[in-house]
Amino acid sequence: MKENQNKEIELIRKLSQLMTKEKITKLKYENSDLKLSIDKNVLPVNFAPIQTQKIAETEAQENKTSETMSNLDVNHPGALKAPMVGTAYVSPEPGKAPFIRLGDTVSNNQPLLIIEAMKVMNTINAPKGGKVVFIGFEDGQPVEFEQLLVIIE
Repeated sequence: MKENQNKEIELIRKLSQLMTKEKITKLKYENSDLKLSIDKNVLPVNFAPIQTQKIAETEAQENKTSETMSNLDVNHPGALKAPMVGTAYVSPEPGKAPFIRLGDTVSNNQPLLIIEAMKVMNTINAPKGGKVVFIGFEDGQPVEFEQLLVIIE
């Protein structure tokens, strides 16, 4: 069964890469074992929202640690992009403290989030140490392949 899941994850990864390469925004795939529908909402590269965490913190703390995306993008050297399609979670289990918050200092290979793909929990670790300056997802939010998740400076 694990081998079948790995094949399905690899198929999803390849389809997502193809969608990115060919600039396809919607895809439906079906076979006897798998039904998949991907709808990519493409945002312009210069999209610059103010990011805030949806975790119980005071507004003052959020304002201190939130940053705009004006100088941060997917090409940032500390950008961490989703390695797969799935659902992103900020903590190891419901009710537990989040792995990271804006402004936290992280070390290389420290767990940052979990992406659930096909009922498999995949821990995503920091590619390098530094300060978390951007979190581009909310707890329980679906994420797409290569979506910008975190920026570490």
